[in-house]
Amino acid sequence: MIGKVTVRVLEGDYAAYCDGGVIGPNPSVRGGTWAFVLVDALTTEDGCHHQSGVVTPAEAGVDEVTNNLTELLAAVQALEAVHDGWKGTLYTDSHVTRCRLVNKKPGMNGIPPALEARMWEQRERLGPLRVVLLDGHPTRAQLASGVGKRGNPCSKWNKKCDDLCRERAFHYDAERAAGANGGTRRGAESTGAG
Repeated sequence: MIGKVTVRVLEGDYAAYCDGGVIGPNPSVRGGTWAFVLVDALTTEDGCHHQSGVVTPAEAGVDEVTNNLTELLAAVQALEAVHDGWKGTLYTDSHVTRCRLVNKKPGMNGIPPALEARMWEQRERLGPLRVVLLDGHPTRAQLASGVGKRGNPCSKWNKKCDDLCRERAFHYDAERAAGANGGTRRGAESTGAG
């Protein structure tokens, strides 16, 4: 079972940024990473609330973890962290995840039933979601202009999520190589204001 993030932190108007990725090639037998960042208009890089984690195939109930699975997991984790009645915007660089969150009958191919159920639970709890597609992996120039290579917006907060995923993958691989935890997942990390 993929662990849930249950701490709801910010109130008022704020945005949620999320990202996911696999460890190694996609699909991955090693697993994947997820991260989200919650920010309001006054949030600084050092004061943002963020969480990240690793998901293994065994936890997800699949043979291999896909990028689409981790992207949706990151979005669901972010939505589980927002307060009831939240009317903010969720930002993702995954077109598939955006469609799954806003379409009435989204395709859920490759998504474990437990994660799909959590997605529907958040959609019911929060009502219609505003989900914006970002261009991922922007250059410095694209970040400065706010527009990515495909013409979609890009954001330093999405890059922060990507960096958190990369850090978690690096630490996961280092722990596995050292034999720490016998190759099992460490819990989600949470830092920042809240």
